[in-house]
Amino acid sequence: MNNYILKLGLLLFFAIATSVNYFLTINSTENAADLEKSKREFVLKNAEIFGSNKEGNYIYKIFTKKAKTNDLKQTINLDQLLIKYISKPAIDWQIQSDTGQIISQTNVLALSGNVVIENKSSDNPSIIVTNYLEINPNTLTIATNRDVLITINDNTIQAKGFNAQLRENKLNFSSNMTSNIVNP
Repeated sequence: MNNYILKLGLLLFFAIATSVNYFLTINSTENAADLEKSKREFVLKNAEIFGSNKEGNYIYKIFTKKAKTNDLKQTINLDQLLIKYISKPAIDWQIQSDTGQIISQTNVLALSGNVVIENKSSDNPSIIVTNYLEINPNTLTIATNRDVLITINDNTIQAKGFNAQLRENKLNFSSNMTSNIVNP
């Protein structure tokens, strides 16, 4: 009888150990699959991304040397990007930066590193330079809370923080500013 209880106990122990091992293996296999999925990245080189309005007409395009995302993140990271407006009537502004991020389910691009906003019109050429900028490319609204250097013709304005409506060429400053205005 003693031998029978020992064999039953051993059999019960192995059954429990096997069940626990099975459940741990299933869990770790699912975790490994999730981990592998999160490591998978999607990369496009020399990509063009088009933005459209509610009517479906293209209004701008983003040229980027590299666009990268993965399964789990809700953002697209961009390297060396240039935004040009292609809508009618023509919009003379173009924007470039070292890096950018398209935030999913919003119309906001966060640009950083040598951000240059340039008005290419012959009537009113101007350049805005900063290190960080957020832009809604559909409405041409830009904003930053960082230092900004604005050059209009040969005149310069320095400020900390501003927002602007590029379509209407309107700037609103968040802080005191200094300027260097050249008289003709």
